[in-house]
Amino acid sequence: MVQLRQTLFAAAVLTLAGVAACSSSSSSSSGSSGSSGSSGGSSGTACVAYDSSKVDLTTPKVSFKTDVVAGVFNKSCGLSTSCHGSPTASQGGLFLGAKAAAGADSTTVRTAIVGVMSKDLATMPFVTASDPSKSFLMHKMDNDQCLFNAQCTGADCQLSMPQGSDILPATTRDVVRRWIAQGAQDN
Repeated sequence: MVQLRQTLFAAAVLTLAGVAACSSSSSSSSGSSGSSGSSGGSSGTACVAYDSSKVDLTTPKVSFKTDVVAGVFNKSCGLSTSCHGSPTASQGGLFLGAKAAAGADSTTVRTAIVGVMSKDLATMPFVTASDPSKSFLMHKMDNDQCLFNAQCTGADCQLSMPQGSDILPATTRDVVRRWIAQGAQDN
C-alpha cells in the first residue's frame, strides 16, 4: 500500500511539473545569468533590460530554418504541444515550430511571428525585423519583459521563455537576436 501511494504521488508530481512548465504564473527566471530567481516580480527585485550592446549582431550570418527554428526553437520552445510546438494548441497563440519537423515548417513559423502583434503586449510585435529591442519575443527570452508590465494585458507580461526552466544562455538567445537584427529573413 505504501509503494502504491508513493507511485501515485510521484505520478501526480510529474503531471503538475509538466503543467507548470507551460503555465502563466507570475514567477520567473532571472536576467542574463541563467540562474533561477525573480526579475521584477513579487520579490521586489529590479527589472533590468538585457544589454546586447557588446554583441556583434552582423556576424555570423544566421539561417532561420537551421539556426533559429531547428537549433533554438525546436530544442527549447516547442518541446510539447502545450507550449509552442503546435500551430493549433500553442500557448498564447505563438507557434515556434514542431520538433518533428526539424525546421521544415520555418516559413509557417516566420509568418506567425514577424510583424504579428503579441497578445500580451499589443503595442509590440513578436518580432520586428531588424530591431531586436522592439521584438517582444526577445524580451520574453531575455527575461526583461517585466519592463513592459504596465502596458501588458492585465498589467503582467507573464513569465520568461522557456517557462519552467532557467532562461537560455546568452549565446543561444543571441542566435535569435542576430536573425532579427539581420532582417528576420526566411532563410
